Amino acid sequence: MKVGIVAPLSIAVVNGGIRTQASKTAEYLAKAGVDCTLLSPWTSVEKADLDVVHVFSSGTETHEFILLAKKKGIKVVLSPVFFSTRSSFAIKSAIRFESLLKRISPGLRLDFGIKKRSCELADLVLPNTSEELELIRDGLQIREEILSVIPNGVESRFANASPDLFVKKYGLKDFVLFTGQTDAPRKNVLRLINAAKDIDTNIVIIGSLSDSGYCNKIRAISEASPNIYLIETLEHDSELLASAYAAAHTFVLPSFYETPGIAALEAALAGANIVITKHGGTKDYFGNDGIYIDPYSSKSIREGILKSLERKPDDALKNSIISGFTWEQVAAKTLEQYKRAL
Repeated sequence: MKVGIVAPLSIAVVNGGIRTQASKTAEYLAKAGVDCTLLSPWTSVEKADLDVVHVFSSGTETHEFILLAKKKGIKVVLSPVFFSTRSSFAIKSAIRFESLLKRISPGLRLDFGIKKRSCELADLVLPNTSEELELIRDGLQIREEILSVIPNGVESRFANASPDLFVKKYGLKDFVLFTGQTDAPRKNVLRLINAAKDIDTNIVIIGSLSDSGYCNKIRAISEASPNIYLIETLEHDSELLASAYAAAHTFVLPSFYETPGIAALEAALAGANIVITKHGGTKDYFGNDGIYIDPYSSKSIREGILKSLERKPDDALKNSIISGFTWEQVAAKTLEQYKRAL
């Protein structure tokens, strides 16, 4: 089977969850014997070359690939990576409004409408969580029979991570950790450090900061708080990143939504307690072992961290993650969907 993997061009500059999801899916499908090709705008897509095109992220950057693949008769599987804080009703209303605007301005291309059209064109749509599935079904009004939840994955290597390297380099252990796109307001780091700056424990933030007003506020609070440590982004394959997870007591992801946050899966597998947003289907992954917070409430974030710090880490969540969410398992489930599409 020959599969083309498509991701938005923005992953070249934003090393986030979509890039990890697409690259690791391709890597572990290849280990399972699938002939995977990473497609780019410079790649010629011909029916003779590919059986399936798997598109990650529904939006303007990937929509043209979907149109081209369908035109050439290639099966399209879409992982939309779609979530919104809006209700299904609000999304439906927005799409109706977009339709009215397009009558006035036929060339107009608006976000929800493009996501809906991408899902309609796909042969199969693979959301990462049950909440994402419901939003696609009820908000974008996509037929349920083409929807199947395929979870995000985690590399099993994180289960063997040692804290020693990070402790040796920074002299920190049993801290509260965040790692990710620190400069992205959706990740909610500013509210996190405001909520946690007076907690009697160290707070480690791993992620690069841009020269923006939002990031400058993060810097100012951190400089005034001796328990907050800012560390530049660590490469995903870095042994030091895995060691940071293992050295942490609690990993906190207070984003406005996650589906579900690959970094949280990695930290859980390394043995950290997880404090995470309640929005986006995170409960599918962390079940009764995660501590769920309201990302709009500093009080909720603070209370979640304090609750976690009182809880001694154990292997319950780690065992749950490794039994259901490794990339080997995700690749096997994805391959079954390719066979279904064909």
